[in-house]
Parts: sequence; structure tokens; C-alpha cells
Amino acid sequence: MFQMTKRILEKTEASILGLSTDHKAWSFFTRFVLFPFSYLRIGVEEFFKPLGVYSFVLIIIFSFFTLMASSSFNDHREYSVYILSLSVFLPMIPAIFSVPSTYAYYGVTDKHVKITTDHIEKERLDTIEKIELLEENIDKIYSRVTARVSFYKWLVGAIWAVYIFGLNIQIKILPKDDLTFIGSFLSQGFLIFSIVFFSTLSAIILVVGYKRASDLIIKSIEFGCVQKKHDLLELGLEK
Repeated sequence: MFQMTKRILEKTEASILGLSTDHKAWSFFTRFVLFPFSYLRIGVEEFFKPLGVYSFVLIIIFSFFTLMASSSFNDHREYSVYILSLSVFLPMIPAIFSVPSTYAYYGVTDKHVKITTDHIEKERLDTIEKIELLEENIDKIYSRVTARVSFYKWLVGAIWAVYIFGLNIQIKILPKDDLTFIGSFLSQGFLIFSIVFFSTLSAIILVVGYKRASDLIIKSIEFGCVQKKHDLLELGLEK
């Protein structure tokens, strides 16, 4: 069962990432060199995908309320501030409280489920009991994935905390009477802060992208297992 689970996971990864693993030597290269880049790309795309819809909603609502504010500015200036505030905060409602049908599938599509069920059929997992064993193995694999993601989150957070701690110490020991030194420190410190901040932000996006890609792969297999069990039940009813 372990080898079957391993093959299904590897083939599902290759199919969803659009990379071939037919040849053994090439498979080793793609899995350890090419796959991670495609993996992160898919995860980051999945992370930013909802932003396109929400950006469109934001532009529409913001434009509408801006027109209202500009038209009423001369007559009721006190209302214009509230209208502009609404134009900023109102689009956050559909972004924060979006309905489950718009986000709860982990990016899994019918195509991904079909890919997984095909791989399950090729491994001859033709009973519900066998598929449940596959699900148990996948659950263990997913626990390992989430543990790695948690480690990355803690690592990024720890690096940022150490930097802020060091920055606070530097600020406390600054000579208060040397204005030239303080100005030089602030200009150099701002540059370093910007580099660390955007590096940390990029790291967070990559970690979230890795998590999204992992969810896509694992949940595709889980949804595929459920679909295959459904097909077996339907086949049993027909008999």
C-alpha cells in the first residue's frame, strides 16, 4: 500500500504541475529541481487568484462612491469623508466574508479529481476498503506537510523578531548628541529595514504559496478518493 500511495502522489504531482516523469533519470531531475519552482508558481497563483475578483469589485465600488462624494462635496462636505471611507472599507466585506463555494475547494477542479481517479484506477484500488487505506496514508503525508509549513512560519517569524530586537538595541545605544551620526544611521537603517521587510514579505508569500500548492495536491487526491468510492457504490447499486 505504501508503494501505491507513493506512486499516486508522484503521478498526481506530475500531472497537475504539467511535468513528465516517464524516464527515471529525468524524473529524478524534474522532481528535485524543476518541480519545486512549478510547485511554488502554482501555489502563489492560487494565493493571488481571488485578488483579481476583489480588485475589480473594489474599483467599481470605489468609483461609485467617489462620484457620490465629488457630487456632494460642495453641498455637504461633512458627508464626503464618510462616503470616501465607505468606498475603502465596503469592498472588504466580500473579501473577508466570501461564501464557502468561492474558496472552500482548495483550488481543486473537476480536472484534478479526474486525474486522481485515473491514477487510483491504474493502481487497481477497486474496493472502498483499499481506498480508505490510501486515505489514511495521505492523511499521514498531509500531517508531515503541515509540520513543515509550520516550521517555515516560525522561522520567518523568528528572523523578523531577531531583527526588530537588534534594531531596538541599536536605537537605545545611539549617541543622542551626535546629529550627523543619527542622520546617517537613520538613512542606512531605513534601507536595511526596507530590504528586511520586503524579504520577509516575499518569504511569507512563498510559504503561503507552498501551503496552497500542497493543499491543491493533497486535496485533489482526497476528493479523488471520495469520487472513486462514490463510483464504486454506484456500480454496486447497478449490480
